[in-house]
Amino acid sequence: MVDWTYPTQLGDAGIFEMGRRIAVQLGRMPDATSFIHDPREMLTITRRVEEASRGGRLLTGFQTAPKFSVEATRYRDLVAAGTMVIAFAAGKPAETVEGLEYRELRADTRRLENQWFLVSDAPEPVAFVSWELGDPSQFGQGGAATPGKRFVGFVSDDPEVVAELVQALTDIRGLVPAPEPVDQAPPPLDERASAIVAAVEATTPPGSGAPAGAVVVPVGRGDWSSSLSLAMAIARAEERPLVIVDRSGESLIGGPYDSVSADDDLRPRKDALFPAHIARRQGRSETGSALDAARSLGLEAGAWFPTASGAEGIRRAATQFNGALVVVSDALQKPGIGERIRGMTAEALSKLGIPVIFASA
Repeated sequence: MVDWTYPTQLGDAGIFEMGRRIAVQLGRMPDATSFIHDPREMLTITRRVEEASRGGRLLTGFQTAPKFSVEATRYRDLVAAGTMVIAFAAGKPAETVEGLEYRELRADTRRLENQWFLVSDAPEPVAFVSWELGDPSQFGQGGAATPGKRFVGFVSDDPEVVAELVQALTDIRGLVPAPEPVDQAPPPLDERASAIVAAVEATTPPGSGAPAGAVVVPVGRGDWSSSLSLAMAIARAEERPLVIVDRSGESLIGGPYDSVSADDDLRPRKDALFPAHIARRQGRSETGSALDAARSLGLEAGAWFPTASGAEGIRRAATQFNGALVVVSDALQKPGIGERIRGMTAEALSKLGIPVIFASA
């Protein structure tokens, strides 16, 4: 693993030592551009990385909690767009961002996690990493353009460099666990959840004729609005539990069960369904809205990330959570090449051993 601690005794030239360490780890020269930039240029780069990470995953360092608070509104927008965000800073923030994981750090001027950085491995790999040089007593104080401040670092879209950064940062747990939601009145439904509720209430489902058990519905690929509303309508009419199988991360290397979080109680588990707040912590705001809609409709519901692709993932969900029937989009009658490669076809679904209902758009 790369030692990301900056060699401050080398001054600006320490960035070349960092490049050497990365090269040793990779066994080749990294594809990275070093810089000693004007802070305004650095800010422009960070905004581009933020936009590139939208809907994916972003690990970001603010140096200090007050700097995080200044950016809270921007990060609420990223989280609302489905971005899984893990933020690092020294100190406790003045305000929290629902769905964002904040990891409080001890103050330090050399460690990677205490620096100004943005690292995203989804939807595409990109990293901006900077180390602040200069007077240690002024570290993290004032704006980036404050006189006397200097930064060195690099920008990279090298997948292996990004993967090394992600691994190093996810291993940093922080001083305290992320706060777990306390018992309180549920928040009002967002626009997406309200639309789901309206669609379910307008749906008259057919009788499934299935034995006792849960309704299983896959989401996260293609247009699943009609299948979700039909699945909820059936679950509501027949008083069945609802299992939402979120396929958005299907087949990714290093899935949600492999990530390291500040608190195991706030991570998804292979052996259990998870609720809306964990869906949002994983960057799945759409699934969170679906679970909120299910709660509003009085359904017993939870979500799960499949441990296999296509129909095999659905089979595992049905087996583990007592699925009695599956509701899928009618588009799977003639799936595209991507779904055929993943094994999500009508033929494969017909072999699940439980009824499959195709929902028309």
